[in-house]
Amino acid sequence: QIISLTEKKLFNYMLIEASGVSEPSQIAPLFDLCDDEHDPDDPDADHEHIEGKPQLGEVARLDTCITVVDSAEFYNNLASMKTYEQGETVGTIAELMMEQVEFSNVVVVNKGDLVSEEQKADIIGKIVLLNPRAKVIESVQSKVNVMEILNTRMFKAEDNKVEFWMKASKDAAELVEADALECCITSVAKDGKKCCKSKSKDGKLINSGLSQVQLDVAAGTNTKDRKITRHEARFGITSFIYQARRPFHPGRLVDLLL
Repeated sequence: QIISLTEKKLFNYMLIEASGVSEPSQIAPLFDLCDDEHDPDDPDADHEHIEGKPQLGEVARLDTCITVVDSAEFYNNLASMKTYEQGETVGTIAELMMEQVEFSNVVVVNKGDLVSEEQKADIIGKIVLLNPRAKVIESVQSKVNVMEILNTRMFKAEDNKVEFWMKASKDAAELVEADALECCITSVAKDGKKCCKSKSKDGKLINSGLSQVQLDVAAGTNTKDRKITRHEARFGITSFIYQARRPFHPGRLVDLLL
């Protein structure tokens, strides 16, 4: 349909509102140019190109992916276990909402008048965590400046090849590393010692700047007053607490445990 409309030469820009359960990651590839290496007669080949017609990517470009978030229903949707079906895909509403936010270039946080300022800040914080690259716009009754969402040239296919959690964790790690580096510079200048890796006075809390390991789960308890657990007394089993803002690498974690 888009190709047919472009042939009429009546439109310079098209704003397409997809279904509420559409997955943007499935729509965007339709604008990619077809790979010339595939067999055009292969019925299983992944292409939609009709012979004699231009490809969609030849007559149109995907400019911006926009997701509208309903502030009033945000928490309900996030906690919802209701499922949806889109073709062969079945998932929960929460998964769909997160995918739409993760893939978008612009997120419009709508119905801001129906939530408190604290709730709005929390919603925006969660959106930024899901997609640090996205531009967030607040609105009431979906009223926005169209120049903020049209012809932005924000969509870049290569950007979406990087999983959102990789980008979010990298940004968080860089922030922690910057803080740790500043701490070290200050510490070295003051007394010639690095603070990047430190231990508490009792030696039970190890802080690398990127993570913390509490060797005794009863933090702050005096060693003499601490009661030995039944498992520790009988089997020598002890516990520790590991804390880090940066998540484990999923692939390496699976390789280690499975």
